[in-house]
Amino acid sequence: MSTSPSLPNVQKRILQLVNYEDGLWDLLLGIIFMELAVYPITRARLGPAWNLALFVGVMLLCVAGYFILRWQVSMPRIGYVRSRRSPARKLILAITIVLVALTFGLVILTLVSPGWLPNRAPGAGPDWLREYLIDTIVMLCMVGLFSLMGYFFGVSRLYLYGWLLGGGNLAAQMIYQGAPEGFNVPLGLAASVILLIGLGLLVRFLRKYPVQIQDA
Repeated sequence: MSTSPSLPNVQKRILQLVNYEDGLWDLLLGIIFMELAVYPITRARLGPAWNLALFVGVMLLCVAGYFILRWQVSMPRIGYVRSRRSPARKLILAITIVLVALTFGLVILTLVSPGWLPNRAPGAGPDWLREYLIDTIVMLCMVGLFSLMGYFFGVSRLYLYGWLLGGGNLAAQMIYQGAPEGFNVPLGLAASVILLIGLGLLVRFLRKYPVQIQDA
């Protein structure tokens, strides 16, 4: 005897389909962190001020491109969904937005301006955790944030993204002891994995949901 899916499961599936099925969100995330991986190279050539302006400008262009592609690519295939938001869902959305802003701000600040971190003076004994305490906290925040998103939205790959990005940031701080002078390899590898996943999802989405052509 088959049972009809519950309303929360239906709403979760709609959120998955609208926000994560086409891979565009993954591509945006991968591009932003790849930009952070390239940041040290452009910083050495442009200087801190112009490089920061370039970073923000490219990020805004990527966000605008994301919404344009969703409008041009995704919506003709799956349509537009306006879901009813309960007070609990609004609270979850607000908490998620705050956590995203705080976590990404902390990551960007750590990578772009490592001088704000306290001196990492080694103490007695194996004190790697003390030496990289803030970087470890950033990693745990990334893992917690993406795990929370993965749980509420039912998207399992977000758990992987948290460990990739959080671990990549921590590995970069350990390897370079601050700002890298060239390409940030750990973060670049993490971003590459996310970009490949996003590209694969986009190809599958285009094949699974072709544009319906109506006869005149």
